[in-house]
Amino acid sequence: MNHLRHLWPYLVRYRRAMLAGLLCAALGAGVSTLAPLVLRLAVDELTTAGVLPTQLLHYGALLLLIALADGSFKFIQRMLIAGASYEIEHDLRRDLFEHYLRLDQAFFSQHHTGDLMARATNDLSSVRQLLGPGISGTATALLTFGAAAILMLLMHSTLALVVLLLLPMTTLVFVLVGNRMRRIFTKVQDQFGLLSTRVQENFSGIRTIKAYGQEEAELAVFAADNAHYRQLNLRYVLLSGALWPTMLLCLGAVAALTLFVGGRLVVAGELTLGQLVQFNAYVGLLTFPVLMLGWVVSLYQQAAASMGRLVEIFQGKPAIVNPPTPQPLPTPRGAVTFDQVGVRFAEQQPGLAGLQRPTWMLRDISFHIPPGGSLAIVGATGSGKTTLVNLLARVRDPDAGQVLLDGYDLRSLDLADLRRAVGYVPQETFLFSVALRENVAFGVQQVEEQTLEHALHVSRLVNDLEQFPDGIDTLVGERGVTLSGGQKQRVAIARAIVRDPAILVLDDALSSVDSHTAAEILAGLRSVMQGRTSIIIAQRVATVRAADQIIVLHEGQVAERGSHSELLRINGHYAAMYRRELLAAELEEL
Repeated sequence: MNHLRHLWPYLVRYRRAMLAGLLCAALGAGVSTLAPLVLRLAVDELTTAGVLPTQLLHYGALLLLIALADGSFKFIQRMLIAGASYEIEHDLRRDLFEHYLRLDQAFFSQHHTGDLMARATNDLSSVRQLLGPGISGTATALLTFGAAAILMLLMHSTLALVVLLLLPMTTLVFVLVGNRMRRIFTKVQDQFGLLSTRVQENFSGIRTIKAYGQEEAELAVFAADNAHYRQLNLRYVLLSGALWPTMLLCLGAVAALTLFVGGRLVVAGELTLGQLVQFNAYVGLLTFPVLMLGWVVSLYQQAAASMGRLVEIFQGKPAIVNPPTPQPLPTPRGAVTFDQVGVRFAEQQPGLAGLQRPTWMLRDISFHIPPGGSLAIVGATGSGKTTLVNLLARVRDPDAGQVLLDGYDLRSLDLADLRRAVGYVPQETFLFSVALRENVAFGVQQVEEQTLEHALHVSRLVNDLEQFPDGIDTLVGERGVTLSGGQKQRVAIARAIVRDPAILVLDDALSSVDSHTAAEILAGLRSVMQGRTSIIIAQRVATVRAADQIIVLHEGQVAERGSHSELLRINGHYAAMYRRELLAAELEEL
């Protein structure tokens, strides 16, 4: 119940439909209790006056009219409450997706995609089941039970108390096992999330799986996860399946007891035969509410477990947020300053489970790029180059020092303004399952054809358009599966050019492009980089040698700094990297 209280704002939002539905439930419950009364009158009249066809038609017409009214009220009730439940599910899914997008990248690195998808589908569906059929069924059950109970007490209090005390025993069966059902259902949902993740990763990595011939191995892993999911479901079904026969047995026992005790009362003259029929009709009428209450308990346990998983997401707070009063960013000039910046990560201490110590990945990083200047960052794999440039777009914040843009601390700026000012070409390009044109223009509301053509020309993507069946309007497969690595990188470069940012960041953006094409792209990028600040990360010296300044990262610090010629004179890490590249080029020519 603690988790379900988070649904209250949504229920308030659709309170009118809910209240109208509950009113129809009350009217329907009242009408449904009239049918046993008509049966009593009919039986009593038949026993005293005999069988009269006109009277039978009269009572039959009354029963038909009552059924029609009851059905009409229940139809409107379900339409209103079920409609409101779907509206709430829609709002919850919208809010969940919006919250997903607000969370920082660290959150997504700690959670499986399949599990996040399961929460937005299966868990939301479980919550809707409680809000729709759950609330509707509970209202019908309680109101019908209450109305029938009052009428039974008015007829014969002793017999009514026997029935009313025994009937709820069937619902207690659900209550006793409800906690266990909730725990098992939570495990079922968690396993479903794991299974979804496994499927999603296999579909996304199908090229790698086939290249390494791992189809059978992945099938074995999936089969094991699927078998565990089946076992958990069977445990849940076993509990649920055992409950219904038990409840029906209890209800049958109550009906038999009613006939036995009621029959003796008829013989004793305390009840008429019509009243006994009416009483048994009420017992039959109460069967559905009792079963419904038991089913609602099951729905409640599922919804409580699912809502707990959703609340876990909603309670997650992004580490990267806008300041309370963001500093407005005028037209950015592109002056970038890193002042004594440090970044650390938590490292597990051996032998001490749960205890972590901070380890510095980067420390004491300082440099300044004037507006329109260019900086190249080189270093060994894992030296922290990507982490360093990620600070510029606030993918994460530094643990020490500060990063400034045009003299403003990035943490004081509006995130949207900051990220509009930065065009980032990452190492791994993500493409959406839309047309190539939309992928290039992603993040820009309207792109002029001339701007698009310029971006395609600079990125040399124009050279490959003839290979695509529909040119720039060719639909790209999921994650760009239909494109090569080099083509995807060139799409990312074109995307950044179209954005026309004040700061252009190229994070090893030409690693999948051949040397000749890379040289052509660099030649085109020089005109793009004129007048805008540029940060280039690359493994090839040819890519960075034209930069105004170059810094070399080694063991988390700036080991060398200077222009290409200055670093060669130092004869340190950069010079060694340059000599290795020259040697590799000579060997390729042999």
